[in-house]
Amino acid sequence: MSTSLLWVTTLLCLVVLGARYHTLPGGELTNSATGTKYSWGPLQFSSARAFSDGWARWNFEGYEGKSSYGEYRGLLDTMDGLGKDPQHGCGQSIWENNSDLNKYGTTMALMLLPYWTHGCIGSMEGLYFEASGTTPYHFITAAALSKQSSNPVRELRYDNNDPVKGVAYMRMLGVRYYMALTPEAISKADVLPELAKVATSGPWHVYEIQDTTLVEPLSVEPVVVNERPGDRRERWLEVGTSYFQHNDEWSALLVDHGPDEWQRIDVIPDTTRTIGEPGESGRQVDIVTASPATAYTARDLEPVTVSNVKKGTESISFTVDKIGVPVLVKVSYFPNWKASGASGVYRAAPNMMVVVPTSKNVTLSYEATRLDSSAYVLTLIGIVMAVFMYRRRFRYGVAISPVISELSDNSSDKDDDSDNLV
Repeated sequence: MSTSLLWVTTLLCLVVLGARYHTLPGGELTNSATGTKYSWGPLQFSSARAFSDGWARWNFEGYEGKSSYGEYRGLLDTMDGLGKDPQHGCGQSIWENNSDLNKYGTTMALMLLPYWTHGCIGSMEGLYFEASGTTPYHFITAAALSKQSSNPVRELRYDNNDPVKGVAYMRMLGVRYYMALTPEAISKADVLPELAKVATSGPWHVYEIQDTTLVEPLSVEPVVVNERPGDRRERWLEVGTSYFQHNDEWSALLVDHGPDEWQRIDVIPDTTRTIGEPGESGRQVDIVTASPATAYTARDLEPVTVSNVKKGTESISFTVDKIGVPVLVKVSYFPNWKASGASGVYRAAPNMMVVVPTSKNVTLSYEATRLDSSAYVLTLIGIVMAVFMYRRRFRYGVAISPVISELSDNSSDKDDDSDNLV
């Protein structure tokens, strides 16, 4: 009885799956007055295929299998050519956010620009962008440079379809190339003097900010923002977005720590521009301003020339003609960055780095911290213990634990001794 029930259940499952994926032997699509159906003998099912089948096919046919692969490949080759051209060169890129990019296989297809250009053309957006503190500022920039952006990060104050602000944001992030897709974005980019059109590829128009830099000398000494109560990430997001989107309200770069001689200030929310309360729908991040109780003055710095900037996969190096003057490095801050030839790696708004050169040749490298090294050691210990336990268990047998086996052996020995005494 149980075997028969199992066979019936299996048959029903196969019929249901075959109907959903249109793979039943003899099954076909038929038209009638009520519409199209998938028919299998007298049985009729929906003409729509199972979603997972189409999803798997879409993913596994690859970029080359898409009808728009030629357009995608053409844009990649265009960007690769710009990177190799001495008049243009390598640099970070950002593109107009648009759902139509899914025709390339995924809306994230252009994240592969560094791969296809051998690291020459960087992508502002990557697969694991959730792990980066620069993510909010990237999407603020993308929104300003797009006709209609997805705006995925909550509570940000997006400047939608405002390329004037978008170009300013590009400069602050050290982005060199902008790729526009829609006619609306292209027409606005064409009239901006800061953007030079350097290439076209299919529907894409590529623009360049030729004087943007990854390492920039500062003309004013940075100011340290004192820590405030509350979630540290939220507090820094308020500082970062306030400086990023309202740069004209600050006369100095804001950092989260620095040498003792740098000025310290408190910041407070501007209640006149508050939108929503914490936890409410429609809430937007607070805009903060310098507290009147800790006013600061702009301290001018000596002019410095930065040259020989070289960016690697996990490093960036440059040369300065004068030491002791802080410079801004437009690379995402993370505690793993270490400086050689400079003191400190200070987090600067929105999420960049400031170093103070102690040598004319400076190198920043991304290295493992003590926590990282400890985690590697613990992982290695865990692997060794797993191998040891496996070998020990294999020695005594899988089904019999070592303790039981030893007790059994001892019992047998005692029985043997008793027999000998008799």
